[in-house]
Formats: sequence, C-alpha cells, structure tokens
Amino acid sequence: MTQEVSHRVWISQQLKAPIEDSVRFGKVSVRVPGGCDCRMMSASNEAGVLFSHDLSVEDVADYFLTRDAEREEPDVTHLKLQKLLYFAQANYLASTDERLFDENVEAFEHGPVVYKTFRHYNGTRQILAASGTHVAPTRVHVPEDVAHFLDAVWDRYKDYSAGQLRNLTHCQDPWKHHYVENSYRTTIPDEAMATFFRQKVAAKDRVFHEAVVLVPEGFVEALDEDAIAEQMRAFWAS
Repeated sequence: MTQEVSHRVWISQQLKAPIEDSVRFGKVSVRVPGGCDCRMMSASNEAGVLFSHDLSVEDVADYFLTRDAEREEPDVTHLKLQKLLYFAQANYLASTDERLFDENVEAFEHGPVVYKTFRHYNGTRQILAASGTHVAPTRVHVPEDVAHFLDAVWDRYKDYSAGQLRNLTHCQDPWKHHYVENSYRTTIPDEAMATFFRQKVAAKDRVFHEAVVLVPEGFVEALDEDAIAEQMRAFWAS
C-alpha cells in the first residue's frame, strides 16, 4: 500500500490536483504486482470514466445465465451463479478499484453470496437455464468493457462445477476471515476481496479489465518521471 500511495501522491503533485477514485485519466491503467497503481494519461470515453462500474447485479447475473443458456449442456445453478458473481466482483475490485455491481458480498455457510440474488433464487435448485423462466431471450446489454470482462470471467470459471467453486471460495481469505457460524448476513468488505486477489492470487489465475496492463515490479520506477510529468501537464493544458 505504501508504494501505491507514493505514486498517487507524485501524480497528484504533478497535476496539482487530487486524484479522484471515480475518475480515470486514460485508456490504460498500469498495475504493478505488490500494489502500485499508476494511471497513464490519454483520451478516455465520453463520460471520462475508464471503468464502467456499479451495474445492477441483476444485469450481471442475467449475463452469466444467457451465456450458460447458449451452451449445449447448461449447468449454472443458484449456487454456481452466486460464486460467479463473487469471482466477478472480486476480480473487478482488484483490477479497477471499482465495484462491478453495487451490492455487498456476504459470507454464508456455502460461500460468498449476494443477498439480493439469494432472495430472488432462494429455493431454486435446478439448472436455471433449463427452467426456461430465469433467462432472458437475448443476452442482456451491458457496457462493452463490462461485457468483455464478464466473458473473460465466464471463460475462466464456466467449466467448474458449483461444488468446485464453493470449495475454492472456502480456501480463500475473504470468506474464511469473515464467515461466522450461525451469524446472519456478515459482509465481506470490498477491500478484503481486492487485497486478497491482488496479493495472493497469481496473475495467471486472475481476470483483468481490458484496460489494465500488468507490468513487472520496478517498471514504474524506471520510467522517466520528468517526461511523464511534462506529458501530463500538456494533457491538462490542452
């Protein structure tokens, strides 16, 4: 965290303005293993935000269900859907510092759960796509960057069974450190998910937003700070 703060402070000093978490200053976010997060300056999308965020959890869930319905043998149950939502949220937080969807993830007995989705599907044990009542006829519309991210999450986890995904979450700190037996609705903090995936999950096992580039440790320190500062001042002056 110290390394991340130091680079944020340096960038803020060069811009003579604070860095707002909700605003992204370019098309690429450079993330260094160990926590450094340095955003490179360039043109962004029309809204001025690099990462789409805070979608409805219903849209994210429906996206996964329509992807499952496109397969010859769908297998996403309520349990598997909950784990897909957890892995999507955790990877997005670790990659972008933003929530993919604006709902808490909570520690239930069988792993992380989004309560709003739990209430909707509670008691449903069959494969959701097979029921014909839980899947939109066409793939739900989400922002393009989110669609690419969700496709990557789907490709990584689609072939795991619900039980395998449950067991995987039980091995991870966000659930282990926040599940309390016989408790009711214990929230897993966003920071716990982001920190665990950044620090303890190998890069090859993570899913990154398409605008995030992972670079070797020491890469940012080796850059010419004067040249970057000049580019930043020119960008803000234009």
